[in-house]
Amino acid sequence: MTTRIRTLGTASALAVAASMMLAGGAMAQGSTSTLRGAITDAGAAESGGTITVTDTATGYVTRSRIGTNGAYTFSGLRPGTYRVDVTTADGQTATDTVTITLGGVATLNLDVASPAAPTAPADASAADLGEIVVTGRRIFEVRTSEVATNVSRQQINDLPQINRNFLNFAALAPGVVVQEGDTERTISAGGQPSIAVNVFIDGQSQKSTILDGGIAGQDDSRGNPFPQAAVQEFRVISQNFKAEYEQAGSSIITSVTRSGTNDFGGDMFVQYQPSDWVAQDIFSQRRGAAPAKLDRLQYGGSVGGPIIEDKLHYFLTYERKDETRERQVFLNRTEYAAQFANQLGTFEAPFEQDLFFGKLSWQVDDRQRIDLSATYRTEADIRDFGNGATAFSRANQINQETTGIVLKHQFQGDSFVNEFSIDYLDSLYNPVALNFTDVGQTFVIYRDNVAATPAFDFNYNNTEATVFNQGGGTNNQNIQQQSLTFKNDLTFNAIEFGGTHTIKVGVKYSMQDYYVQKDFNRNPQFTYDITANPAIFGSATIPTRVTLNLPVEPTDAQNNVFGIYIQDDWQVTDKLELNLGLRWDYEDNAVNSDYTTPQTVREVVTRIAGAPGHVPWVNINDYLTDGGREPFKDAWQPRVGFSYDIFGDERTVLFGGAGRYYDRIGFNFAFDERYKPFQLSRTIFFSPNGGTFGGQTNTVAWNETYRTAAGLDALLGGTQGRGEIFLVKNEAPSPFTDQFNLGVRQKIGDIQTSLTFSYAKTQNEFQWSRLNVNQLNQVINRPSSFTNAATNQPYAFNDSVFYSDHERERTYMAMFFQIDRPYTAESGYGYQLTYTLADGEQNGSRDQGLGNFDFDYPNVGLSPTFNSPGVERHRIVASGTLDLPFDFRLSSIITLGSGRPFTGFPGINGTPIEWNAYYPEKKAFLPGLNFAYRQVDLRLTRPIELWNGNSVEFTLDAINVFNFRNYSGFNQTLNLDGNNAALRRPNPLFGAPTAQFVPTQSFQVGMRYVF
Repeated sequence: MTTRIRTLGTASALAVAASMMLAGGAMAQGSTSTLRGAITDAGAAESGGTITVTDTATGYVTRSRIGTNGAYTFSGLRPGTYRVDVTTADGQTATDTVTITLGGVATLNLDVASPAAPTAPADASAADLGEIVVTGRRIFEVRTSEVATNVSRQQINDLPQINRNFLNFAALAPGVVVQEGDTERTISAGGQPSIAVNVFIDGQSQKSTILDGGIAGQDDSRGNPFPQAAVQEFRVISQNFKAEYEQAGSSIITSVTRSGTNDFGGDMFVQYQPSDWVAQDIFSQRRGAAPAKLDRLQYGGSVGGPIIEDKLHYFLTYERKDETRERQVFLNRTEYAAQFANQLGTFEAPFEQDLFFGKLSWQVDDRQRIDLSATYRTEADIRDFGNGATAFSRANQINQETTGIVLKHQFQGDSFVNEFSIDYLDSLYNPVALNFTDVGQTFVIYRDNVAATPAFDFNYNNTEATVFNQGGGTNNQNIQQQSLTFKNDLTFNAIEFGGTHTIKVGVKYSMQDYYVQKDFNRNPQFTYDITANPAIFGSATIPTRVTLNLPVEPTDAQNNVFGIYIQDDWQVTDKLELNLGLRWDYEDNAVNSDYTTPQTVREVVTRIAGAPGHVPWVNINDYLTDGGREPFKDAWQPRVGFSYDIFGDERTVLFGGAGRYYDRIGFNFAFDERYKPFQLSRTIFFSPNGGTFGGQTNTVAWNETYRTAAGLDALLGGTQGRGEIFLVKNEAPSPFTDQFNLGVRQKIGDIQTSLTFSYAKTQNEFQWSRLNVNQLNQVINRPSSFTNAATNQPYAFNDSVFYSDHERERTYMAMFFQIDRPYTAESGYGYQLTYTLADGEQNGSRDQGLGNFDFDYPNVGLSPTFNSPGVERHRIVASGTLDLPFDFRLSSIITLGSGRPFTGFPGINGTPIEWNAYYPEKKAFLPGLNFAYRQVDLRLTRPIELWNGNSVEFTLDAINVFNFRNYSGFNQTLNLDGNNAALRRPNPLFGAPTAQFVPTQSFQVGMRYVF
């Protein structure tokens, strides 16, 4: 990867130099806002003259001319507070101060004959938002066709959360679910998995291009993707986002970072949660285990200010997170506990994360602005042990690093804004085994393979239970995505033709590198019969088998990504606006375009296709390639929206839209085609005397020399090993979603409400299906049954051959209802409520993400349709802030859900499995109001004013304050003795909880010093 990195670095340097000479731009991809309106004189359009907007925090100035019909438009403005100054051609003036939000189009109409009474529909208020004091009237956008939710700096600061992850508040948007787990946090939307979401920070896409999670660095991470102190505000677009956004099938989250201002200032904070303030989960209580330790310490600070007042500003922030958890190592088969006594109990699992962000902002003149920002994130998480019968010695350390650099340049012309950006993103995922020296040991109980006979019939592959895992770990990985991206967006303002058009065209080119090294099962793993069954060895210290994989060369692949779009926001009349967009995306190596099918793979699948009994699920030739696989070229995405201001007062607005949204296939999916055939797994079966034993031929008589590295190497060296065949379809189509929505917004004083009906259908989702199965889903024509003519040996592949099946579909229908009353210091309160009524269905694999397999049905077409696993029928998220006496402030988030579906297994041969057909039991939240998921979070804040404008605030967070038990797993066995008609009976424990969501009841204290 070194050569490619040098190439990216050289290209970056040249591009930076070029950007200084081009009219390029800073604030693409929804990280800016638009202010528009009309200037009149006693109601008559005022043509000519100038209008100036000044950022009150930085002093940055932008100027424009008033159009012939009195209209004006300012695109590319950062969200914030602006002073608007109008000077007409005959010298009349008017002034107003307003606050605009991220991604919105705010309308401000001014009449120079009565400048003190502007006609903009806005909420008059002055809100103290911590670091930001808003002195302008906040203008809310009501005429957008997007289904969008803005989260302000006040909400990020004040609403309760146990960790500093600003994306937690994405759950305030309809259809969006944020789920915290023991090892990672996921964000999903619209009934789709997390990989369908994309996040933009200052216009830089954070898309994970290799792994699951949707966001780079969030797969297998309990950390935060970005320092919260650096986020000014963000916007969640649940549906109908415009053509400038790419690589998302469900929802978009776009964020803008803070900048320095003319006032020097900053803050320092610390938050602490001791173990005693975390309630024990119900299942460890039932085991009689002591409460596991969970200490969390978070601290950091930020500082910003002017280098040159009104010209050049800086902003810096640092955040640190230290978390120490204890994981419990215990046996379900407690009769063997004495053998592992020194490895049972509680062991610490520390997590450490550092986050850095820095930014320089330079207003070159009143037409140009340059921003340069850099982010660095590093974390280490020790995990993958405990919570059962896995010893600490088997732990892994998950190391992750993310580096982002963004350079932006914006040029403001008389009637256009050009925005140019270069960004570099480097994300590393590096799990390593803490102990890779000792061999791995797994102790199992074998089941009688033929229970009807009196003697114990041994089979290596028939185990009743795994009792304990100890010794060294098995896997190491090194996965890295790098990209250098160039974008240019050109916006033409106020084009008069059948109304007023704002036309935006953009182009993107990204050079991406994918480096994947997977050392799976590269440490010998021995299996033992813990019962010392005399029918096997009669010993628990002699292994029954050993497994070790051969190394595979890492893959270093390059992918060039190109995107182009045009967006026309057309004000047809003063009531009707149309949003018309078209986007096209292209990747030249998303799914192994340069891959050549190995000759042995080609021979095996060709012979399978010609063998007796083969069912032609697919055309084999569509999966064989000589290295000239054509990339997918059909990612055309029309997107249309409309809004109609029924009474022309921006209070009652009908809106809707439809569009196609292509996502991408993570490289980890296609990587298996390159990797699996060469990941040769070598297994030796040991027996007392060798020969045929336990259902295996050619077993090896155990010898104590095999405990040594030299003896084991000599033994394994004579074993061929087996890989697996994975086939990716030529011109594999990218998944896409067609979205439709229709809704109405109603503004009532300071309150904004909306009701939206939503529909989405996703197609071309992928999974791995098996090529060599018959109509009964039985494996036939096994690769090992064919002889390789070149070696006169069976082919070195496992029995199942997998192909990429792109026929998965899902539908999502929902009704969204929202109420939003923003907090202001003047009123002393604010609240928001989102209700989602949803129904989601899908077919194919029940797995989510990139590792989708289906062993239950021959292919997607033969699988049933079932409820999507992540969709709750009813979901309510309410938040609010209330000023209390004595300068206290109380904030809350309440989350209520009807529960996710789970599967029922009849346990009767020939009886269909009832996939996701059952729902958890509901409990009372309030009388007559029952939910399966209930969580109430509170934060109490007390600020204290100090000297010279400094202040300190103290916070107390209470998460899941009522300690509601929210369950994530359930007993799924419908019947006991299902295959014995005489003894068959319903399982009384069906649906009983088996696992619990986090968090349990938790408390945290914090202090923040503002200067």
